[in-house]
Amino acid sequence: MKSFNFRTLLIPAVLLLSFIALNNRSSALYKLPDSGQISNYTTTFGEDSDYLINSPSYTNNGNGTVTDNITGLMWQKADGGEMTIEGAIIYCSNINLGGYSDWRLPNCHELFSILNHDKVNPATDTAYFAKTLAEYWWSTNRQIDDSTKVWVVNAGGGIGAHPKTETISAGGTKRFHVRAVRNTINNPSVRFKDNGNGTITDLVSGLIWQKLLGTTKYTWEQGLSYCENLSLAGYSDWRMPNIKELESLNNELLKNPSLDSSFFKNVQLSNYWSSTTTCNQTTKAWSMNSAYGLVSYDDKTVPNNVISVRGVSLQPMDYPGLTLIKGGDFVMGDHQGFIDPQHPSDEIPLHTVHVDSFYIGTYETTNLQFCEYLNSAKSQGLIRVQNNKVYAASGDTNAYYFLNELSPYYSISWNGTLFSVVNSKGNHPTVGVMWYGAAAYCNWLSQQLGLSQCYNLTNWSCDFTKNGIRLPTEAEWEYAGRGGQYNPYCVFSWGNDSMTLSRANWPSSGDPYETSSDSVFTTPVGFYDGQLKLKSNYNWPGSATSYQTTSGINAYGLHDMSGNAWEFVNDWYQQAYYNVSPYRNPKGPVYDSATVMPDGKKYRGMRGGNWYNGKWGHSRVANRNPSYWRGPLDPNHPWYHIGFRVARYVFSQSIGINEGNEEVNDYKLFQNYPNPFNPSTTISFTLPRRDYVSLKIYDIKGQEISVLVNQNLNEGSYTYLWNADNYSSGIYFCILKTESINKNIKMIFIK
Repeated sequence: MKSFNFRTLLIPAVLLLSFIALNNRSSALYKLPDSGQISNYTTTFGEDSDYLINSPSYTNNGNGTVTDNITGLMWQKADGGEMTIEGAIIYCSNINLGGYSDWRLPNCHELFSILNHDKVNPATDTAYFAKTLAEYWWSTNRQIDDSTKVWVVNAGGGIGAHPKTETISAGGTKRFHVRAVRNTINNPSVRFKDNGNGTITDLVSGLIWQKLLGTTKYTWEQGLSYCENLSLAGYSDWRMPNIKELESLNNELLKNPSLDSSFFKNVQLSNYWSSTTTCNQTTKAWSMNSAYGLVSYDDKTVPNNVISVRGVSLQPMDYPGLTLIKGGDFVMGDHQGFIDPQHPSDEIPLHTVHVDSFYIGTYETTNLQFCEYLNSAKSQGLIRVQNNKVYAASGDTNAYYFLNELSPYYSISWNGTLFSVVNSKGNHPTVGVMWYGAAAYCNWLSQQLGLSQCYNLTNWSCDFTKNGIRLPTEAEWEYAGRGGQYNPYCVFSWGNDSMTLSRANWPSSGDPYETSSDSVFTTPVGFYDGQLKLKSNYNWPGSATSYQTTSGINAYGLHDMSGNAWEFVNDWYQQAYYNVSPYRNPKGPVYDSATVMPDGKKYRGMRGGNWYNGKWGHSRVANRNPSYWRGPLDPNHPWYHIGFRVARYVFSQSIGINEGNEEVNDYKLFQNYPNPFNPSTTISFTLPRRDYVSLKIYDIKGQEISVLVNQNLNEGSYTYLWNADNYSSGIYFCILKTESINKNIKMIFIK
């Protein structure tokens, strides 16, 4: 029985991130801000104000923008005024504020994150966000079963879907305003992890939740006591979530319930209590209805359901963000006739290859991400440190990583207790990593995400039937690197073959990280994105106060596919492999047929080029390179320009990707392929203009069984994968709806 009567400050015993220096990270996982409530309303312990978690913190940038120091999002200080939802979308895409042009309309969770529930009308901190006449603010989200309703946050502190016609500019009587946001939150491709002990970990917020929800209803104070006294999975520090924590579970693409019932069991279609009191009506408390996720309030004496949470929404592990790449065919190899003198003719003959849909890291894996792996793996007894190198604890003699104590070339240090990033390069690609360390990282990341591990760490084979994280194959890497641009096939990943030095981190690119004070000239991942970079944000070693980049992002949205750091692939290197490469999903040669290098050893391949050496940094998208060839000291040249990015096959229920590089003149819904199918099929459609799109699957009885799309999409061609593994054989219908069309196709599933 807890008997605290003071405000509890939740701080972990060891916060790994507190000492790791970071430079302007391009994206972050979602660290959930506190509700802001500090006032006490009951003597029963467990109310919102009894826990201080990520207290709201903002910076006024002095240029019309405000940065949320908890989430990293940058916001428009004074909202853009009242307008329709269509006007809000256009407004955000056209605004230029604070020197930035990449503003967008926020999603509803982002918008809810800046509310302060110790304030009302508006429930925002007016010391940072200018007070206006707004009653509501628009988000990008629509109600799942009614596209005419848009999710909005209200000035009183709630959130829900409202008819878009309610605003004055659409003929209504209420004031719906727009507030733009920029920066992105980079979430893992897997949201929840079942811990196998009656609890669920949210991999976005880091919070741990009760899995099996009870049916008993409680008054607010009874609910507080229930949560505080819960003992589950060996933990006794359970509590009732505050309103921001509770709302974070809502999924606007689900209904009845809007919580993911594949993880949370026995969800009742009713209101669930939060620990947060409505500050202007203290006999009421905030609650969330599980049917759609509406946040409102109830009298504290009304019985509602409860869900318990534990932990702190700290900055969770910085898992790599993944970009979905739709499978297809392409002609692999060198289309320009380039011949590398050290390994000639290894990029020919040209040959057609098919790769299945997969995910690939949007960015190269960073020092911070690899450092988090090292600390976690050390705590689990998986690795050891010997002679300033990291190895498997099992005694395997293959090094995983070279530490800063071995050479200042490398950015991660070991003090005998903890690994840390020592030279302000947390968001630079990790270098000094060996292929074995990259594979071990993939296995660890799979473990963190609740996925099956792909690598056997004894013989280092990769099981491609597993759903976990792994390194990309050479074919996957080149397919993703080309970005779907085949007319013509280009030299570089961005597709137009412009060799502007400000487009990629090549040797002598002239960026402000190339200085005599440093010996490794990596840049932060995603640095070359077309934006003006400021020394005040990045604290680079060079003297320049600013640096204008040219965008090196390819058509799939991937960063640093040319330059910065070489990237390991899964394949062994064989010089003549293209002569025998299979058509479908080539995985490289077996070890016995790999090419023997001058030192008598065989090496894995690497792709993408680097900051250090070679014409254009060896960053042609077709370029193959064995990891033997690194520099003039081979085979003993340093590994200060070698890193990796991760990949994963698509095993999800449904996926989607926009192929926006073709001209589209009409709405079309194409017949699924294959048809009949087992268990997956692809569904494609085209949009001639931006529109709100619903793409749903129905069974033969007309019952909706799956929602593939329910949101605004830009003009373009789209392909979605539907996996029917959980359904019985039979006839199904796919219906595409917009505000102006309704099309359908019949699909046959045969198990």
